[in-house]
Amino acid sequence: MDFTFTADQQDLRRALADVSADHCGPEQVRAAIAAGAYDADLARLLSVELGLAGFAVGEAAGGAGGSFVDAAVVIEEAGAALWPAPITSAVVGAVVLDRSAAPDALVASVASGDAVAIVVPAAEVGSDGSVLSGTAEHVVDGHRADVLVVATPDGLWWVDSGTRGVTVGAGPSLDLTRWHATVTFDRAAATRIGDPQDADRAIDLLRVALSVEAVGVGRHCLASTVNYLKTRVQFGKPIGSFQALQHRCADLAVALEAAASTAYYAAWAAAASPAELPVVAPLAKAVCTDSAYRIASETIQLHGGIGFTWEHEAHLYFKRATALRLVLGDAHEQRRVVAERAGLK
Repeated sequence: MDFTFTADQQDLRRALADVSADHCGPEQVRAAIAAGAYDADLARLLSVELGLAGFAVGEAAGGAGGSFVDAAVVIEEAGAALWPAPITSAVVGAVVLDRSAAPDALVASVASGDAVAIVVPAAEVGSDGSVLSGTAEHVVDGHRADVLVVATPDGLWWVDSGTRGVTVGAGPSLDLTRWHATVTFDRAAATRIGDPQDADRAIDLLRVALSVEAVGVGRHCLASTVNYLKTRVQFGKPIGSFQALQHRCADLAVALEAAASTAYYAAWAAAASPAELPVVAPLAKAVCTDSAYRIASETIQLHGGIGFTWEHEAHLYFKRATALRLVLGDAHEQRRVVAERAGLK
């Protein structure tokens, strides 16, 4: 079994890095934060012109026909550059719809980027016939959704965000670069597109996506830290030559590569080994978000005084890593899910 990236995936990574360099530099991210953590032009470029929203949707449904591993390459770059556009969420929503009983026209609309579908983890939302009631909190990019893909304990549903009985409220969270939403359903009409197992799979795909995004955050933080240590001079020499700092960076590099291996195995399972997904998805979420949090924390420390300032980007990545750690439950919750699904408790 070969887990190396293909030439096409490597080309995709380089192309997306170029897009980030041109359209998502530090000043552009800060401008987007001031505008509500959103860049409409970037969102259109990524989802419509580049077709990233439907990258892992089948060609028959209007997508690019890529695998979830291909989509993971996209999602990692989204995390590395803190794209102020709902690409991670949109990619997952499109994949979930493509693998469900959703109408073909709906899937095609989402795959083309004309509509944005967002998965709503809704453990507190119940159904009565074909209507939903209840509230889902901390829905990543929920306020950007045209289509809400609602994963409840009794099934998977889709709801038009403009449907009567649906209220979506959003605002800044700890993560300044991405808002979270609270979605309330008050006997809102919904269409069932899957059973409880499909709902669990939707949330697992979101777990994998957040894990890969955390790897992108960690990779950017480590690279920027190493670059800083090579250029910051104290006592007449670059501080990167100090053995203590080298050891700290080496430990972070090991943590990053362990997280990357875990995340991409989970992405491979999502694409080719669905029987493994229920266990590896929460495992990846626990490992990768904890690693990103550790690396982002060390980034602030290793940058010295500048790392603590508002003007430096380190705090933006630390806040993204912190938010990723908490969405869908922290590492303790993810390990509880792993133990339950693996029959260990």
